[in-house]
Amino acid sequence: TNDAEEAPARPTNDRPAHPSDRSAATRVQWPARALAMAVLVVCAVGLGAWWWSQPVSVTTAAGERTTVTLPDGSTVALNGATTLSYVRGFRAVPLIGSTRRRVRLDGEAFFSVAESDRPFRVATPNAEVEVLGTSFNVRARADDGPTTTVALESGRVRFISQSASNRGEKRSVVLSEAGQTSRVVENSAPSPPETIQLKYVQAWRAGGFAVADASLPTVLRELERRFGVRLQLDVPPAETESMTLHYAEDAQLENVLRDICVIQGLTYRETSRGYELIRD
Repeated sequence: TNDAEEAPARPTNDRPAHPSDRSAATRVQWPARALAMAVLVVCAVGLGAWWWSQPVSVTTAAGERTTVTLPDGSTVALNGATTLSYVRGFRAVPLIGSTRRRVRLDGEAFFSVAESDRPFRVATPNAEVEVLGTSFNVRARADDGPTTTVALESGRVRFISQSASNRGEKRSVVLSEAGQTSRVVENSAPSPPETIQLKYVQAWRAGGFAVADASLPTVLRELERRFGVRLQLDVPPAETESMTLHYAEDAQLENVLRDICVIQGLTYRETSRGYELIRD
């Protein structure tokens, strides 16, 4: 006989096992992770929409020139001290096309517009130019109040004053012949088209310099933009004369200053900040 007593059997436990703490934590964390992902997606979409809504802007410094290719294939040559801005991709929202092409200009630029069934518009502080396919020069400077001048090289444009219609004046003119030009000064209606020699608006694109019947202070401001230097006139403007200059290409500042001084009876000298013109 075996004197050792058998150990009593342990009672069975029929209750289901409790889930581990890790499994419970996983179920709790999943909704939080999904919410975080949703927040990140919303933020990314919002940031992308904000980025898309910001206009593309290109600015040249005085003495600098550059050429910009627009989303439709049009090209814009920018003169010095000029800013061009437009909606990214010419689209109001991503992947949805716009019914028009529109840019804003502060300065001077030459446009070669690609043909399209969408109108192309150039807005300036006081006017607008509308085209379908053409090439033209736009100048919008605020030296003596907002002034916009358009010179047509080819094609056809409609030149529109933004405020003349408020007084019942004719608010637009059509330029349809090469060399035609018109101007809007401040809130005026566009001037009647007149014909000019295109060489005076084409010279800057080849590195030249040109002005036609301009006052000496105006000429000096143009030279400051063209060459990025400061020019000071130490003579009363009333004692100077209007002048016409044309350098087809590769204009050099000191050559231009020398010619100006010969015409005006002045002399120039270099200073720490640029040049000054004085009476000889």
